[in-house]
Amino acid sequence: MLHAQNITEHWVTVEPWPPPLTEVTQARAGDPAALDAVYRAIQPRLTAFLRYHGFDPVTQEEIAADVSEVVITKISSIRKPVTFEAWFWAITRNRIRAWLRRKQRDSSHSEQLSPRPTPPDETVIATEEYADIRQALTMLSSADRNLLWLRDIEGLSYKDIGGQLGAATGTVRVRCHRARQRLGTAYEEINHDPK
Repeated sequence: MLHAQNITEHWVTVEPWPPPLTEVTQARAGDPAALDAVYRAIQPRLTAFLRYHGFDPVTQEEIAADVSEVVITKISSIRKPVTFEAWFWAITRNRIRAWLRRKQRDSSHSEQLSPRPTPPDETVIATEEYADIRQALTMLSSADRNLLWLRDIEGLSYKDIGGQLGAATGTVRVRCHRARQRLGTAYEEINHDPK
């Protein structure tokens, strides 16, 4: 039977999350020890995230290796070390999307299923809506478009967006809400049919 002190000796040292700003700064400058510390910090977080989302162990390892490679080789490209966590999760999401696209493409090739044709009326409606939304987006400021992209397309949290933009979480939430309202107003103006 192991005593409590013997058990604690077997625990692996877990790096803090997110990695300290000084560590990210040193890793960005190419310090090998800092790069190793950043790597050790991201691994448990990444593995837990992938496991939570139902990826099998082989896929977890594949995606984690891919993300880790990008983080370690591209960390020097971070302009502001304070944005590391948002940058890391953006890379993770992109790598998962790429893996899902590959899997979908591979399964569609292997099954050789013919796609179900879309009825012409649905195609016309979807095309018109898409064109209207694109036109409404052009009516917004670049700041509003950027906020909507980060929140609704990239899927970043308000906190992560705030980290990237140097703004408070509450401020980002309000700005996103107002940007959506302006987009809705612009869309309604485009679709307003005076009779």
